[in-house]
Amino acid sequence: MIKDLNDKNLLKNLLKAVKELTKVLKETNFSKKNENNDNQGQIVTKRIQIKHNNALTSPMVGTVYLSPEPKAKPFVQQGQNVKKNDTLLVIEAMKTFNPIKAQKSGKVEKILVNDAEPVEYGQPLIVIK
Repeated sequence: MIKDLNDKNLLKNLLKAVKELTKVLKETNFSKKNENNDNQGQIVTKRIQIKHNNALTSPMVGTVYLSPEPKAKPFVQQGQNVKKNDTLLVIEAMKTFNPIKAQKSGKVEKILVNDAEPVEYGQPLIVIK
């Protein structure tokens, strides 16, 4: 009986969310904007900034690369142990490839960026513990 009530509440909340989303999409005329290729520049993606303790942050704006060249083995992988001054990735800025080195020894807990992704100054890149 309790499970049935939880399922009913879940479905009720989902239906409410779908109705609200449909209303917003109709108000913004979203479907027509996507049909017209001239309006593709109007679609903007927003990056959510998440704080990570022990994260190495980007010292510059540029494009991050996780390997020295396309289709090559990445510098590091999640779960790998690294030593201080090991190269973790490179950031290309103004046609210059800048190696980003480990500031401390430890284990790569999480890689927070994708290969060939633009990064901003201060953006968390890799978590080392």
